[in-house]
Amino acid sequence: MSTPRKPDLIAAIGFACMRWQEAVETFDETFGRLHDLNGAERRCLSSIVFGPQPASAIAKATGLTPAAVTSLVDRLAARDLVRRKADLQDRRKVLVEITEHALALSAPVYGPVQQEGEKMLARYSTDELKVILKFVEEAHGMQEMLIERLAQQITKKT
Repeated sequence: MSTPRKPDLIAAIGFACMRWQEAVETFDETFGRLHDLNGAERRCLSSIVFGPQPASAIAKATGLTPAAVTSLVDRLAARDLVRRKADLQDRRKVLVEITEHALALSAPVYGPVQQEGEKMLARYSTDELKVILKFVEEAHGMQEMLIERLAQQITKKT
């Protein structure tokens, strides 16, 4: 059996990443349907799962205006999925944090993703994991840069 050529491997990785991205999106949308959450609501929860965030960070994560973020947070707070709290560093600022109720809804769904992912990654050597991490970090940076380019095109159109 011949060794795959580099261009063929690059194409195969690109295709695999597209399929993975679509599967993740479908998974998240299915979670949203299960719990009656739209895309912006899911992205809001995702943006605060590792710690409270100001509305400006939620606006960036969701692509919403500040006024729309206020409405979004109000809806999620009414469902006990988020709560507002004072920023201990600057009492004039308000942060949005995820609630235990929201974590309890997501744990049975996203917990297995983490557990299975850890089992899968445990099969790789430390050197292989370093390469995977480097790839994922660089791919994320590239995607953020391309998002910014698209956002600039939207701004120019309006």
